[in-house]
Amino acid sequence: MAGLRDNTSGQLIILSGFVLCISLVTLAVLVNQAMITGFHSSNAVLDFPKQQIRDITSQTRESCESITKLALNQSNNQSIEYNYNSFFNQYKQQMSILYAAHGEEVTLSLSKMNLTSIGSNSSAGGTVWVNITYNNGMTYYASEPEIIEVGP
Repeated sequence: MAGLRDNTSGQLIILSGFVLCISLVTLAVLVNQAMITGFHSSNAVLDFPKQQIRDITSQTRESCESITKLALNQSNNQSIEYNYNSFFNQYKQQMSILYAAHGEEVTLSLSKMNLTSIGSNSSAGGTVWVNITYNNGMTYYASEPEIIEVGP
């Protein structure tokens, strides 16, 4: 038994085995972390709702054009700005309800309006400044103001 205690030639082999195992485990953890980081960074780009934001801005631009035409063709005795504001308030309530059904918050507000009546053919031109905010719980987007040209 005394001969086994004095024999230390196997200790170097065991020590090198432990070092090799620890380095392989460390390398496996680093490679795994690199893969997870690549996966999450590529998904972050896909999670950004750019198409929804584009849809909101393009729909708002088209609706502002239509609202301008509707505001001019009203037979009531109100001004163009009053008619425009009432139609725009209806539009923003509808957009708010539509996106709330999907769990998203869309807020539209009219910040400035420069509409002028052109001639006697019931047409108007000018600019409308609309504040658009979008929030889906993960992404907050604000376009303040979105300048929309309306007119003939």
